[in-house]
Amino acid sequence: MFKLVTRALLSALVLSAVQPAFVAHARQHVVNFNQAEIQAVIDDVSSVTGHTFIVDPNVRGRVTITSQAPLSSEQYFQVFLSTMRVHGYTVVPTASGAYQIVPDQTGARSTSPVNQNLRGDQYVTRVVRLNHVGTRDALNVLRPIINPQGSINATETGNALVIVDYAENMNRIRQVIADLDRDTSVFEMVELENVSAAEMVRIIETVRDRNRASEDDMVFNVTVASIPASNTVLLRGNANSVAEMARLVRQVDSVSQSNQSFRVIYLNHADGEDLLPILEQVVETLTDAEGTARRPSVSYHAPTNAMVINAAPDVQRELELVVSQLDIRRPQVLVEGIVVEISDSIAEELGVQMLLAGGNNSDSPLAMTRFNSNTPDLLALTGALAGTGDSSDTSTDTLRDAALASLLGVRGTALGFGGQNSDGTLFGLVLNAVENDVDSNLLSTPSILAMDNEEASFHSGQEIPITTGEVLSADNSNPFRTVEREEVGVKLTVRPQITEGDTVRLYIEQEVSSVAGAVTTGSSDLITNKRTIQTTVLADNGEIIVLGGLIEQDDQSTVNGVPGLSRVPGVGRLFRSESDTTRRTNLMVFIRPTIIRSEADMQALTENRYDYIAGQQRVTNDNGTSSLEEIMNMLMVDLPASEAANEN
Repeated sequence: MFKLVTRALLSALVLSAVQPAFVAHARQHVVNFNQAEIQAVIDDVSSVTGHTFIVDPNVRGRVTITSQAPLSSEQYFQVFLSTMRVHGYTVVPTASGAYQIVPDQTGARSTSPVNQNLRGDQYVTRVVRLNHVGTRDALNVLRPIINPQGSINATETGNALVIVDYAENMNRIRQVIADLDRDTSVFEMVELENVSAAEMVRIIETVRDRNRASEDDMVFNVTVASIPASNTVLLRGNANSVAEMARLVRQVDSVSQSNQSFRVIYLNHADGEDLLPILEQVVETLTDAEGTARRPSVSYHAPTNAMVINAAPDVQRELELVVSQLDIRRPQVLVEGIVVEISDSIAEELGVQMLLAGGNNSDSPLAMTRFNSNTPDLLALTGALAGTGDSSDTSTDTLRDAALASLLGVRGTALGFGGQNSDGTLFGLVLNAVENDVDSNLLSTPSILAMDNEEASFHSGQEIPITTGEVLSADNSNPFRTVEREEVGVKLTVRPQITEGDTVRLYIEQEVSSVAGAVTTGSSDLITNKRTIQTTVLADNGEIIVLGGLIEQDDQSTVNGVPGLSRVPGVGRLFRSESDTTRRTNLMVFIRPTIIRSEADMQALTENRYDYIAGQQRVTNDNGTSSLEEIMNMLMVDLPASEAANEN
């Protein structure tokens, strides 16, 4: 009996050691574990917090937790995280929402939240970009304070750090980085006496490129900029590095003193002939201001487009500064014009001609109605019909020619009848009806590429002969005619000027002309249509603007008739001729300037136009080929394969 009681007491003591003793106070818990199995603690935390835990098989041991004050569920979870960390384990969240409990070494390399503001004893990954300090210096400072199981690495580009550590320690690391990554750079200006500022920057950049492999050399981590106006270089960087670079710049400048009195400057973009008068004026100013004993001279060598300067070194530098600021790549402007003309002409004519010619004994030898607009001419037809028929009679031939010309001029429909009775009386009636409808849709898009502040012109058209004079001698034996040729087509003349903000000031003169036809039927004199605009406008880069236009409608109604008879209702139609004409014209002229500043802009524009023309040829040709592409491929046959591929 005694043994049974003793065994029951021992069992009760063991249960009290492995089970938690806590008191719930309104969702708060007083937790006490004394050498409890770690799995039992995990089960208890799961039931209190509602979290799901996936436990690594290597997670084993006993845990002791003592809590004197009540804890909320979140506080209980944070105490659990710290307990796991003390025993060499970490709790890692997963994508499903569950938590993995793994050894510390495994948790540092597992999936952890990136750039999230977590707290406590969970691993977090953070990417920190450095603005001023180098990654090498930051690594040397931060490695000692990183958790032994954490990691810190630097990116090859971007000057950034990737840090994996406990969220609690990450806050301390971020504070250290904030204090470390501050701009401590200084500025210093070094005035040069012998070397130009641009040349000094070029020398430093050349040495820097050859010295990039040596990251320990802080001298070449200094930023260098030239100030041409004062022939000064501006240095920025670490105080020690800037001081060392300034010493090097002064040393290079001091050993560069030269007694050479002339200098040859080869131009890249400007025309030396245009620069020569400007430099001569500058030389005059320098001579008057300084009163030098030896007068500087400037000359131009056309074959090499180079300026030759003969002057003291200080004058050379000033003239070189002028040349460098003028010898720049000037922007260009592509000016595209769009001319749209839509016209419509409607004409209607209706007229009646009557004729009655009596015989030899008639009291009324002739009665007729005839109007200028009507064809055929009934009088000419009657005259040809009444002719003698003798082929040798010149008057008969003349009448027949007039009748034939009258018939050839007929438009629309002509209906009539006529004849001659036995006593020689001639009679006839002709009805002429005409309806004419002409639609025109003209679209022309001239374009031209012009240099900034340079005038350029484009012309596409023909030269037509225009009679300016005609002379006949007294017996018509030596007639002659004077003729001038007039250009018709599309003309575009522009002078662009690029202002601030990529606004283009354009002087434009645009003309569109064409041949309308002969003045009259059978005449050799021509009528030409001309549309001209001359103006100066402002347009933004790539903006389409309207230059001007014309909207015109011309309605004309003409009635020719016999007085009195033409107004009689019904019958009056036989004694009058009516014509109605309506002409409508819609003309608009647009312009679009496009600024081209670089080689890339020019290449993109050229490829766009080239692809358009080649595509149009492929559509037009039955075999789907482009003659333009064939010619270009033939011309580029001697280019290297890689270069030819880039061109295509």
